Amino acid sequence: MIKGREKTLARISILSQVALSAACYWLVTWAVTNFLRPMQIADHDNNTIYLLIIAIWYTLIKEFNLGKMLRVKTYSELFTEYFAMVFISSAILYLGSLFLTDSVPVLILCLFACLNMTLLFGFRLLSYHFFKKIRGKGYNRRNVLIVADDESYVHFIDRMLFVKDWGYHVWAIMSDGKHIKDQYESHVRVLPEHFQLTEIIDANVVDEVIYCKGNFDNTEVRDLIYTCSEVGVKFRVYSELLSVVSMQSHLTYFKELPFLTFANTTKNYFALKVKEILDFIFSFLIILLISPILLAIVIAIKIEDRGTIFFKQRRVGLNGRIFSCLKFRTMVENAEALRVSLENQNEQSGPVFKIKNDPRVTKVGRFLRRTSLDELPQFFNVLKGEMSIVGPRPPIPSEVQQYQRWQRRRLSMKPGITCIWQVSGRNNIPFEEWMRLDMMYIDTWSLKLDLMLFISTIKVVLTGDGQ
Repeated sequence: MIKGREKTLARISILSQVALSAACYWLVTWAVTNFLRPMQIADHDNNTIYLLIIAIWYTLIKEFNLGKMLRVKTYSELFTEYFAMVFISSAILYLGSLFLTDSVPVLILCLFACLNMTLLFGFRLLSYHFFKKIRGKGYNRRNVLIVADDESYVHFIDRMLFVKDWGYHVWAIMSDGKHIKDQYESHVRVLPEHFQLTEIIDANVVDEVIYCKGNFDNTEVRDLIYTCSEVGVKFRVYSELLSVVSMQSHLTYFKELPFLTFANTTKNYFALKVKEILDFIFSFLIILLISPILLAIVIAIKIEDRGTIFFKQRRVGLNGRIFSCLKFRTMVENAEALRVSLENQNEQSGPVFKIKNDPRVTKVGRFLRRTSLDELPQFFNVLKGEMSIVGPRPPIPSEVQQYQRWQRRRLSMKPGITCIWQVSGRNNIPFEEWMRLDMMYIDTWSLKLDLMLFISTIKVVLTGDGQ
């Protein structure tokens, strides 16, 4: 019941935010036309823009899960989510308008994005505080009976008992555990397990039964499910198995047979496709914008030693695919042959070879590495679909052969030009920490995270913190 109600409220919230966004565009267009700069926008263009706003904002608000009824969330997290959503939505709106209309005037788009960000964030804060206050006063609460034992996860029981704005009231705990009785008897009634659940439900107001025993008993759970379903009481199972670190679980069916599926890579197909589209669009635009810089680097490399411009290296991509990774050449031509004599100077742990003051690096190459400009040709790899803008750095095959088995999971996402490692100390962190950061990226991946890492990378390039 609560889940159904929250889904309905979430849909209403999404539709309200989409309507508010469309109203923002109308208000900005009206204000600019009447007070700042007279301009004419054809009616059919305006209608197209409204349709784009409805489609884009609905999709991304839903994708960023910004319609969900909030229970616990910090203001900074909420602000970051809305900033990322509005930024991406506005970029897609501008690109869409280029192809379908005479394009949105930049002034209108910038003012619309700022007003939209302010109003959506404000709307969310007001609704967050409203529902939090309602739940805190005891309205819209559900009476819950918890079935537990001494092996139960007490942190979950504590939160059910003491976090009032969740909207749950623990009516009783059913348990024979001595620890449970000693810890919670002063806060809530603790019923012995010889009590019949059917009699308890029939004689009292119980909306939900939550089973959270550490010692899972299939027969007991099946009997409790039948007991609850007979009278329409919701039954939930809480298990630490479903909270396995770095794993996402979901229920799937093969024919009529149910399976609980665990996967540690994202199953959000739509978000991954949006990532691919944005990778292609932004890579194409970036290459156009930086073409003068690319030409200048080419000339500088040629002037220094008249050698080859690009360095092509076999790298391992998604799920072990081999491709040629492009970089501007930053070392002397025979760098690979010289590596053998420098192995004893390796400053990086694990299978990676890194030297801070590598004697093979040229003068131009040293500048390119410090500013990360040597990575720019990899945008061509992104255009070819071999890489992404944000993702774990692609290793060379010899490094992968030395990986421990758990480290191979970093190949489960398409490699990228930048990732958490590149903006978190670069070469100054050990190999194990580098691997851990890549795993953290894979486990917590979202379009919002990609945006924040992209912005952080721009900062690294501008401040010259690369190595």
